[in-house]
Amino acid sequence: MLLHASSARATTIVVARTANEIVIGADSKVTDAYGNALNRRACKIRQLGYLFLAIEGLGIDRQTGFSVPDIANKALASNASTSASDRVSVLMGYLVSGLLTELSHLKTHEPQTYFKKIEGGQLFLRIVVAGFENGRPLLFVRSFRALQYNPGQIGVAVIPDDCLDDCKGAIVTRFLGESDAIEGLPEETPDFWKAGLNDGVRRLIETEIAARSEYVGPPIDVVRITPTGVQWIQKKSECSDSQPPAKSQKP
Repeated sequence: MLLHASSARATTIVVARTANEIVIGADSKVTDAYGNALNRRACKIRQLGYLFLAIEGLGIDRQTGFSVPDIANKALASNASTSASDRVSVLMGYLVSGLLTELSHLKTHEPQTYFKKIEGGQLFLRIVVAGFENGRPLLFVRSFRALQYNPGQIGVAVIPDDCLDDCKGAIVTRFLGESDAIEGLPEETPDFWKAGLNDGVRRLIETEIAARSEYVGPPIDVVRITPTGVQWIQKKSECSDSQPPAKSQKP
């Protein structure tokens, strides 16, 4: 979501992970805060070194300068000698600090937006950070909700849903944003992943677009990450500023 530009749920992001590959897919639609489609497309997957970031929700506020991509670039692309886990921890600290200021601003200056998108414990931001490190697939998924301690004090809760060393399942998925049409679909469809993760991720997003075209729309970007490198399966021109393919790294 770009505040003053798009809705918190005008996105579908799908991640599929095995021991040997991670595939991330995202739609491109942008809507305003009231769900009206805007005549532009968003690049919702970003490459930061050997890590990839996908964002659903309150990503950018052009009035205040709050920007999850900018914060993530500062936290994830620097300190290359530190582990991905450490960098994600730094990112969480930066994000919570920035969100405390941003949420206070919204509640004071844009109370309608705050009530519609944030108040009442709504998940207003979800992010994925994914990549390979020392040959290991890493999938960090974090959701954010506001906490109202008292009328004058706002807090931020961070809810993890990571898939790291203790993650179970041959194919693990995470859906962010609009996903009502695809929840449970891979499990209910025989041989859903037979054609590969790339095809499965693309099909899931196409299914959600067909069901919720007012909120989710083409083109679809898909990136495949392996221990040896990165391959953009589908990539629109707006994403051309992404970094060139990078091999997985050692901390």
